[in-house]
Amino acid sequence: MGGLRDHVAALNADRRGRGLDPVDTLAVEPWPKGADIQFQRDNNVMYMDDVTLQDSLTIADEVEINGLESSNIDEDDGSSVFLGGARIESKSLFQNVCVGGTFDGMHYGHRKLLTLAVSSVSPQTGKLLVGVTVDEMLKAKQYADLIPPLKERMDGVRRFLNRLAPGMKNRVRVVPISDPYGPPGSPDDGIDFDALVLSHETLENGHLLNLHRTNTLGFKPLVLLCTRRTEAYGMSSTALRERRSRLLEEADRAAS
Repeated sequence: MGGLRDHVAALNADRRGRGLDPVDTLAVEPWPKGADIQFQRDNNVMYMDDVTLQDSLTIADEVEINGLESSNIDEDDGSSVFLGGARIESKSLFQNVCVGGTFDGMHYGHRKLLTLAVSSVSPQTGKLLVGVTVDEMLKAKQYADLIPPLKERMDGVRRFLNRLAPGMKNRVRVVPISDPYGPPGSPDDGIDFDALVLSHETLENGHLLNLHRTNTLGFKPLVLLCTRRTEAYGMSSTALRERRSRLLEEADRAAS
C-alpha cells in the first residue's frame, strides 16, 4: 500500500467528489524516498489506509469539537480491534508506539496523527509515548512567536487523548523532546519501542532515526506507520500560523 499512484488516486477520488478535475503526476528530482516502493520495503514503511481510519477520525473530530468521550479500544476475535467503530487489523498493532511533533493548535492533522497512534497500540498491554518539541527547538520555525508554549501544547495533547481513549490513560505518556530523535533514539529507552507514527512529510526523519538506531545503538529499526495528507482541509501548522499572523496584522491596521 502507499506510493505515488495510491496517493494520486486518493487525491483524485476526493477531487471527483467535489466536482474538480483530476490532477496528473509530474517528475520530481530528487525523487521522494517515501514514494519509492523499494524504499518502503527496505525501511519498514507501512502506509495506513485513510479509509480504515475514517470512522475513528469522525469520532476524533467530535471529541475535539464537542468534548465527547469515545469508547475504549475493545478486543475483537484476535484478528482486529475497534476504535470508534473502525476496524484496525492486528498486523498494525504494536506494544510500544511513539509519535512526536510540535502539536501547535491541535488541528485536524494532529488529531489524525494521534488517532492513528492510539489505533496502532495493542489493546490491554500496549503503550503510547507522545513527544512534544520543546520551545527552544522551534525558534527557527516560521511565525515562531505564534507557537504556544510547551506546557500549553502538552496539555492540549493530553486533553485530546484522555477524551479519545480514556481507558488508555495509564498507558500513555506525554513528554518533552529536546533532540531530533527523542526517546526512541536514546540508548537507555530506545530498545523498548517497535513502531513510530509519522506523516509522509516527515518520513525522511523516521528513516534517519532508524539509521541511528541500527548503526549507532545496535537496535532493531522501528516500523514506520505513515499517514498521508490527502484531505483538502489538511492545512499545515505553518500555514495556519501564517493565516493567524495575517489576521492579526489586518486587525492592527483596522485599529490604527
